[in-house]
Amino acid sequence: MKKRFLLASMGITVCNVLLLLSVISYFAYIESSGRVGAFSFMLNNRHFGMTMIICVACSGIFSLLIYNQLMKPVRRLQEQMVQTTEENKRAEQIRSEFVANVTHELKTPLTSISGFIETLQDGAAEDPEIRSKFIDIIAIETARLERLIQDVLVLSEIENKKTPLAVGIIDTRECLANLISTMEPIANSKNIHLEAQLAQDCYIEGNRDRFIQMMMNLIENAIKYSKEGGEGKVLVTSRLDAGKVYIQVSDNGIGIAEEHFGRLFERFYRVDKSRTKKGGGTGLGLSIVKHIAFLLHAEVNVKSKLGEGSTFTVIFIRKEE
Repeated sequence: MKKRFLLASMGITVCNVLLLLSVISYFAYIESSGRVGAFSFMLNNRHFGMTMIICVACSGIFSLLIYNQLMKPVRRLQEQMVQTTEENKRAEQIRSEFVANVTHELKTPLTSISGFIETLQDGAAEDPEIRSKFIDIIAIETARLERLIQDVLVLSEIENKKTPLAVGIIDTRECLANLISTMEPIANSKNIHLEAQLAQDCYIEGNRDRFIQMMMNLIENAIKYSKEGGEGKVLVTSRLDAGKVYIQVSDNGIGIAEEHFGRLFERFYRVDKSRTKKGGGTGLGLSIVKHIAFLLHAEVNVKSKLGEGSTFTVIFIRKEE
């Protein structure tokens, strides 16, 4: 009965060498004993007819199972090769787009600087008012160029990950308070009110410099797109909730249409190109924020309504001091 059970269940269980040998042994037994079993029949006083059919079927199933087992790593390798090829193509496309964008962004301020210098050399420098105006523009474009180069270097350093970052416990309240003090003059120059409401014991783990850089980019972005003329307000808050630290940077500026949310953190993506150029942005600020958030094991998201302002939220896992 045990042999018969093995044979009967063979079709719905894994067929292996031991099971196949068991089946063959069983049929050898019933043939030699002359007994008719559930899986054999009499044909010319012999029982091998069904035996041969079953054994051939078992052998075929066993061969198929071996083939499938051998082909699994081959299929995995093929899938990995296809995936690697697609990833390489995508990476090459991203690199090409990045180089093209950087070239364009570098060319714009350089062309402006070159043009104004040439005009000054042609005699405009003799007029004090024009000279002063042109020099101011050159200074602005030079600062923009410097910021772009700095952002490109930072982004490259983050993506390459060649230099290991020092990791430690960060007191977000202290860092943000110092950052607010540093950036208040920038906000005041635009007549924008910069305010902070920071909770105690909001400690996270990561690289302090990268954290400060990420928050500086978010605050600068909020100041840039806030209302001017005394109505602008930027609020930086932090709070603890369920073992996580939530840091928000809000403004009451022009806002962002929902259709832009999906591409907001892409390199050189601009919602309002004219506004960005006017504000001296590089188009890399939010991309850097996204990359740093990844390094700090944080999540960053945005909520915004056109004409009412935006709120960027960064969520960290809280660490003990």
